[in-house]
Formats: sequence, structure tokens, C-alpha cells
Amino acid sequence: MKSIHSYCQILMLFLLCAIPLQLAAGGLGQPASSELEFPFYGQSLCAATLDAVKVKSVRDNDVSQAWREYQKRDVTPAISSLQTLSEQMGLNDWFVFQLVRDYVDGLLCDASPTDRVLLEHLLLVKMGYDVRLARTERQLLLLVPFDQEVYEHSFIRIGDKDYYLFFDALKADLDERSVVYPCDPSRKDAGKGRVFSLLFTDKALKVSSDENKLCDYDDGIIHVACSIDAAVIRMLRSYPLMNLQCYATSVVLPQFHDEILGQLTPQLADMSQCDAADALLHFVQYVFGYEEDIDQYGEEKINFVEESFYYDNNDCEDRSILYAFLIQSLLGLDVQFVHYPGHECTAVRFTDCNPRGNGYYYGKDYYLICDPSYVGGTIGRCMPRYRAMQPTVKTMSTMLASDGNQYPLEPRLDKRLILTDLSFETVKADTLAMQ
Repeated sequence: MKSIHSYCQILMLFLLCAIPLQLAAGGLGQPASSELEFPFYGQSLCAATLDAVKVKSVRDNDVSQAWREYQKRDVTPAISSLQTLSEQMGLNDWFVFQLVRDYVDGLLCDASPTDRVLLEHLLLVKMGYDVRLARTERQLLLLVPFDQEVYEHSFIRIGDKDYYLFFDALKADLDERSVVYPCDPSRKDAGKGRVFSLLFTDKALKVSSDENKLCDYDDGIIHVACSIDAAVIRMLRSYPLMNLQCYATSVVLPQFHDEILGQLTPQLADMSQCDAADALLHFVQYVFGYEEDIDQYGEEKINFVEESFYYDNNDCEDRSILYAFLIQSLLGLDVQFVHYPGHECTAVRFTDCNPRGNGYYYGKDYYLICDPSYVGGTIGRCMPRYRAMQPTVKTMSTMLASDGNQYPLEPRLDKRLILTDLSFETVKADTLAMQ
């Protein structure tokens, strides 16, 4: 009898201890004391889990009620673990956004899109970002502002900000007739927090795999050998499309940049600016195959410098980005992007030589066309088919756009100029990386 009584006491103690655990697990998530394992760009990560809230509907009252319920729950362990992962991996704002979404997808994979989007919103707001909610008649969506212009992505303007639309990643329910309504359950936080930046500046992506690709490029003048981790390339594959300046000024992998520039510097050491620019132009023209994005990727894709070395083929945008990076990093010269309908190239302002050829004046400074896609073309040569077209020039320097600039921003023509009239566009957001 004594043993039976002891057994009953143990059983009752077990049941009493289990009750709080069952209550904590009553939501959509797992107990707050456990960890969630979830995939992130082919890697398996772990973060503290949380007890999620079930949202009744997308109506404003139901969303606000779910938000208030979240205020009663401790989400700090989950946020802290996500922030720790972000720091350990050197993630910029875009990849923090993706980290939160992948975490929620893993936690609430069987829940509704509304449940997932609301939790993503909560976590991002708690992490200090300016993220807002909106809804259609059927589901919630995130409104995300960026410092940079993002191409081929829908957005709406609220106040003086553009907010880009992001629907649930697992089950988006949208058609072209859907109407988007801003929906802010926590109005005191709406529009506050920091805006997402898509640039890579002071952080290096710290992800690795055993899939390093060895690259060896030689055009008979310049030789470069490097190794690139495929894990980083996979992360960049679906990066949002931005202005070309953003790619040319971003440093995804600082160590890789140092390796490339360290090999190129001694090879150009005894050359003049013009000779070095010609050598770099020849290198970019000849070591890569030319292939349109739609043929290579099935969609529009712009490469960071690291990606151009990883892939065997690229197009005019990718080559212009790479050439601009090399000219600025190795020669310290000012570069502008020259955009024609259907084509992209660069123009360079030389300071220790006076090369002649196709170019234009910007203020008092003369910029010479350097086209990395014009195979065989040297500095100062514009493709004949584009000489009669009017291009748009985008500068990477804030100096020419300053209010105190004593020289006119309109181009001045002279007999060397073959190009027709130019229109200029200064993209201020992108130049922040140059300061």
C-alpha cells in the first residue's frame, strides 16, 4: 500500500507540473523554453520559440485584439536569439528581414498567412524597424520602407515614404484586383523605427559551406585567381533589384575585395591612368562570356561584384558595376553610369592624362566613355549604334549635386563630343555609401 501511495503522489506531482506546460503550448507555437530549428538559405539555425497568437480574421478589430494579446506575452527570448544570429552571421537589414520571415515560417508553418504576417510585424517592430501592416479582403501583408529605390516591386506611398508590399511567403493570396488598406494595430509605433538599408557596408556575411568555387581569370594582361563560397552566392541570388550605384559601392565580402584588389594593384603599378583603365576595360571585356539575364537566370538579375567573379557570364549592367568598382578602388577616379535604352556603360573622369574620344562635359569636368561590353573597344569609344541616342547619366558622387557647386550641372558640348544631349540624374540615397 505504501508503494502505491508513493506512486500516486509522484503521478499527481507530474500532472501538476505538466499543467503549466500545456497552457504555455496552447497557442500556435511551442513552449517558450524550447528552441525552434528552422532553415535559412540552406543552413539549419536554432532560435528560442514563443507562444504565438491566433488571429481570428483580417478585420481591424481582430488584428488589434491579437496585437494586444501579444503585449501580454514574453517575446524577448525569441528576439534576443534572432538578434544574436544576425550579429554572428553579419546580416544586413535585408537578411534580418528574411531571417525573421524564415523563423516565423518554421514556427507557424501550419498556421494561416494572417498569423504569420502579424508575428513577423511584431518581431520586426520590436527589433526597431519601421514596418507597417496592411490588409486586403483576405489577408494581411507587410509594408516595408527602404533607403534605396527597389525595382519591379509594388509599393504604396504613406506620407513621405514609399512602403513596399510583402505578402506571406508560404501562401500568398493575391490577385490584381486586390485593394490594399493600411492597418496599424499599434498606432503609436506606426511610421517609427529605422528604415531598411539594402547596402552592404561595415558588415561581412559570415556564412560558409564546403562548396567553394575556384575562379581563375586571365586575359593575357591581367591575371586574377580567387575563391568564392557558394553559400553567399545563394543568398544573393534573389536580392532585390536596385540602382547600379548600390551594387558598385556595396562590399558583401570585404576579405574577397581585399584579395582581388591586392592581386590587381601590383599589376597596374607602372601604368598611367589611361593605360590602367584600358587594361581593366580589356580584362572585363574578355574574361567573361556575355549572356542576357533572361537566358542565364530566367529573370532580371543584377550582380554584385562578388557574383560577377563567381558566374562565368554576365551582361552590360554587371560589367559596368564591376568596372566602376575597379576604377574607383584601384585608380581613385570618379565614375558615372551612362544608360542608353537597352544598354549600360560607364564614363570616367581622368586627372593625369587628357584622352580624346567619345564623352561629355558634366560641369567643367570631361568624362570619357568606357564601355565594358564593347569588346575590343578602348577607353573613349562608344558603340556606333548608341552615338545618336540620348542617354541618362547617374553620378556616384554627391559633390556635383551639392547646392554650393559653382559649376553648372548642365553638360557643355565641345568638338570632342559625339553623344547627343544628355539628361542627368543624381541618386542621393545611394551615395551615402561613399561618405
